[in-house]
Amino acid sequence: MTINWERVSQFTVPEDSMGFLLWQVVHLWQRQVEMTLAEIDITHLQFVLLAGIGWLTRNGDLLTQVRLAEICKIDVMQISQVARKLEAKELIQRSSHPTDTRAKVLNLTSSGEAILEQALPLVESLDANFFSGCSQPTLLIELKKLLHEI
Repeated sequence: MTINWERVSQFTVPEDSMGFLLWQVVHLWQRQVEMTLAEIDITHLQFVLLAGIGWLTRNGDLLTQVRLAEICKIDVMQISQVARKLEAKELIQRSSHPTDTRAKVLNLTSSGEAILEQALPLVESLDANFFSGCSQPTLLIELKKLLHEI
């Protein structure tokens, strides 16, 4: 059986699909981020969690795994798994919540802060170079619109 592409798809070539292009760009960018962060022995997802924890606890606020999952748009179970790995690497500390016995509170350790201080400039520089061919203010506005519409 041969698919009748003209009947089932509105696109004449895959590159006309916004979703397909976004998927390709995201994966190109993620590969570059992974290669960059490999230099300091953390994954992209570990970086996202470290940066989220660092940013969201900078004022001394309590941060739970559930809240981090909501903000990062990552599944809670995945947050839990990666948090355990970060804890084993002594980059974060997970402790009991003072009022919710089911919740874990996340904080960076001094080693986690040191890794994050190395990683942030690397990722920000990579982002600036990767997206240099785009109108970055416009792209940022459009991505924010998409995120808030979903």
